[in-house]
Amino acid sequence: MFDRATRLARSLFGDVDSQVTLKLETGFWRSRSQETVPDAASVREVMRRGEVVWSADCAADPRFRNDPAVINPPHVRFYAGAPIRLADGSTPGALSVLGLEPRPYDPSLARRLQDLADFVADEWARVSATRGQVGAERTMSAVVKAMPVAVVLTDRDARVQYASPAWMKARGLEGVEVVGKTLFELRPDIFEPWREGIFFCMDGNNRSIERVPFPTPDGGQGWAKVELAPWVDTEGDVGGLIITSYDITHIVEALERTERSEQRLKVALESAELHVYEMDYVRRELFKAGAEDTFFEEPKTYQDLFDDIFASVDPRDRASVVEAWARHEAKGAPYRPEYRVARSDGREVWVQGSARLVTNSEGKPIRLVGALRNITRQKADELALVRAKEEAEAANRAKSAFLATMSHEIRTPLNGVLGMAQAMAADEALSPLQRERIDVIRQSGESLLTILNDVLDLSKIEAGKLDLESARFDIDEVAKSVHATFQAIAETKGLDFEFCVDKAAKGIYEGDQVRVRQILWNLVSNALKFTEKGGVKVRIGRRDEALSLTVFDSGIGMTAFQLAGLFRKFAQADASTTRKYGGTGLGLAICRELAEAMGGTVSATSAPGMGSTFTAVLPLKKVAGAAAKPRKPPKARTHRAAPAEDRPVRVLAAEDNTMNQLVLKTLLAQIGIEPEIVADGRAAVEAWEREAWDVILMDVQMPVMDGPTATGLIRARERSEGRARTPIVALTANAMPDQIAEYLQSGMDAFVAKPIEAQRLYEALQIAIDGRRNDETAAA
Repeated sequence: MFDRATRLARSLFGDVDSQVTLKLETGFWRSRSQETVPDAASVREVMRRGEVVWSADCAADPRFRNDPAVINPPHVRFYAGAPIRLADGSTPGALSVLGLEPRPYDPSLARRLQDLADFVADEWARVSATRGQVGAERTMSAVVKAMPVAVVLTDRDARVQYASPAWMKARGLEGVEVVGKTLFELRPDIFEPWREGIFFCMDGNNRSIERVPFPTPDGGQGWAKVELAPWVDTEGDVGGLIITSYDITHIVEALERTERSEQRLKVALESAELHVYEMDYVRRELFKAGAEDTFFEEPKTYQDLFDDIFASVDPRDRASVVEAWARHEAKGAPYRPEYRVARSDGREVWVQGSARLVTNSEGKPIRLVGALRNITRQKADELALVRAKEEAEAANRAKSAFLATMSHEIRTPLNGVLGMAQAMAADEALSPLQRERIDVIRQSGESLLTILNDVLDLSKIEAGKLDLESARFDIDEVAKSVHATFQAIAETKGLDFEFCVDKAAKGIYEGDQVRVRQILWNLVSNALKFTEKGGVKVRIGRRDEALSLTVFDSGIGMTAFQLAGLFRKFAQADASTTRKYGGTGLGLAICRELAEAMGGTVSATSAPGMGSTFTAVLPLKKVAGAAAKPRKPPKARTHRAAPAEDRPVRVLAAEDNTMNQLVLKTLLAQIGIEPEIVADGRAAVEAWEREAWDVILMDVQMPVMDGPTATGLIRARERSEGRARTPIVALTANAMPDQIAEYLQSGMDAFVAKPIEAQRLYEALQIAIDGRRNDETAAA
């Protein structure tokens, strides 16, 4: 009797437990466990009130929250109980349903539960007094009809004795007389496959099937949960079956949607090499999805993570990961560490982790939600990038070292060629033929020096070490010097060569005169090189408050394709042009870099056979006043060591190369200076210690002791002995920007690059001598 009632209650309420509890003298008897317990607070409350008691959330209900079944497993959260009320007014117990999830009050279900309790009471009365059977059957029928569950009652031959409206509707049998017919006659498509199971239950066995497909009246497919149980007649024999089923189609479809969604998520996570997880500290459960095997050799369990969540972190990275987690716990800081996974197979797997700790209102952790992303390829790419950067830097250093070495090795012999050519050109006794030959030597050497300087300029630009000077200069003087340089070349080729400085452009400008001259020099040189007839015209004007340098030529011209690559490094018109006209292809590229460094531009227009036009626009400020005047070379006896005494200028030169020694002697002799020459840095220091010098000319690379080391020793002893500072000018074939900076850092005051230009040497001497003289005057 009680089993039938509790089964119906479970069918009515779904995922719940159900039992009948009776109050005995010794305690409370429970039909589910067939045991008696000392107390049952929930049943006492139902009996006291005499009506349905519904607790939607027992944990929050003062009446039940201290009940052992609420506090301890199974942690009951929902309770509903209906009193079993007998006809004499007594209430011997209650019919109860209990669930593990909260459930809001449903008056319809409450009424049906009370109906079941009343059914139990009626059945009890019938069994006890063998009366009221008809009333009980009617009550049962009413209850079954009202229940949202399909019920069919059969005899031992599977003939229908009773069928609820819900059962008939679900089987498409509405309006059909079903009583007296077998299940197999009514719906053979449904029940024939069940024949063996049905008669198995007729032998007194129960059967429950969680998910059974069935055809719906509209031709679709539904799902039902089915329970088969035998019923017993008054003699205790099996009279037939009670088959209950509830439509769970919506639940199954929801589950299938969830499963499909999870499958899609799994594919997406695995494709992205992501692994997500959630630790439920309350239920002690671990949910996880995604590419777990990408990270770990063995699947992780809740207990694994609970015991040591950092166990999978490589020992090399554990400290930083633990620190990041501590900040997240303490301050809620984002937790996104990058670390390696500890693996026994030696495979390196990099992970980017992220996690968030969820706490309750009391700050106690209840969940941990996290994700892992495989960043091994990203780390490999980063490492490759670092290695590529290091290799590029090493290659750049090697290139710089090569340029420095080649610069030194080329400048050293070139110093002898140009130095002697300059000295011989100053000899007024030369015949015209001798002077012509000297000019050929000088021009050839200067061409080689120009190529070398182009390479060094490019190196400066690429290294970002190009420093622009700012001084006043006269644009007319720049134009005249460039015109004078190329006049002879134009005459030799029979070309018209015209320079024009617009009236608006004339005047003084603030900027780097050397670089402006270099741009104009390169543009004119390029025009003359590619022009065989006609001429070259240079026009210097003003454009939008900027200085414009325009060079027109009637040369071979260029195609649009050639124009597109014109300002690239080492680029020329084509291979045949390179063979015919020569050149490095650096001049125009350097022009563009220099112009852009000044904030300007260089452009070109051309057509094959129509000549070319090059224009440089430089935003240089035009100023009032005079240009800076170049220094004149010093005379042999124009300076005094003391106010009342005239004496020769004393120059100490440290130079190990005998050819360069001869060049120095020859150039200095032309201005009346006879230097004392030593062959290494140590000898220079010893000579400085013996006597005073107006200027020291110091080579850089020398045997025994190099120039910077010797300079450092001299400066240190000047400070310790209180001696006046002696100007030191570096004479070096090492003219790279970083090398020059190193020489100045060692204590040198200036430098003159090899091959030595006489005028630059004289200017450096004049500056050094004037500076020393001013220091001595101030000291006096």
